[in-house]
Amino acid sequence: MMDKNNKRTNWKTTDRRFVAFFDLLGFKDKVMRSSHEDIYAELHKISIIRKNLETSVNEEIIQENFKDADIYIVSFSDSIVLFSKNDSVDNFKFFTLSLIAIFSNAIKNKIAIKGAVAHGMVSLNKTEQIYFGQPIIDAYLLEEDVNFLGILCHNSIDKYLKNMKSSEFIDETYKFYETPLKYGSIKHYFIDYYHYIIDSKKKEESLESEEKYNNIINVFKDFYITVSGNPRRYIDNTIKFINKAKEQGKRI
Repeated sequence: MMDKNNKRTNWKTTDRRFVAFFDLLGFKDKVMRSSHEDIYAELHKISIIRKNLETSVNEEIIQENFKDADIYIVSFSDSIVLFSKNDSVDNFKFFTLSLIAIFSNAIKNKIAIKGAVAHGMVSLNKTEQIYFGQPIIDAYLLEEDVNFLGILCHNSIDKYLKNMKSSEFIDETYKFYETPLKYGSIKHYFIDYYHYIIDSKKKEESLESEEKYNNIINVFKDFYITVSGNPRRYIDNTIKFINKAKEQGKRI
């Protein structure tokens, strides 16, 4: 039987990793307008999602399917940063599924979120809390430009994908569409998490294509009651993005 503590103890301080930088939208406005208890409750929901992910690494099915894969998550205020253990294919897949889990669960909990991912050499010392590397900067700067509720990929991810063999996992998860950025719609790879937010009570396989789209769109429309003014552009842009994909016959 695999040593369940092994994954947590044999991280290299410096290695090639995947990094994701997520931002909880409207946080500063909520701090001014909501009670301290409400803000804490929202952050607690994110904390639960994070802890579930971190403990899932030790589940037998994860160990069997992703072998040496692991993630490390740092959160502070309205930001969440995820690191992979290294850049093996197993770590790439588990890291991707972890991002989808955080995003889809946040959206289902009416927590507006956006983010970006990058790849490269990163130094990570958990004990000393040292986090350093160009991918952290790349993910942060790209996340700043993301203008919808989505996960965008830095070009370092493009390079990694180019060297991977095509697979159902890649084709279904990483899509190359025009995506909303603050300076216009630009083609980027993004992580398609959208069908994961469909009501779990409704089996996705039993839904017609039109029903799937409507179900997803309605989830985002519910966000309108949470914000006014400029922050609503993220909701508008997300709905427009999904509708445009549908019009072009692309799968979301």
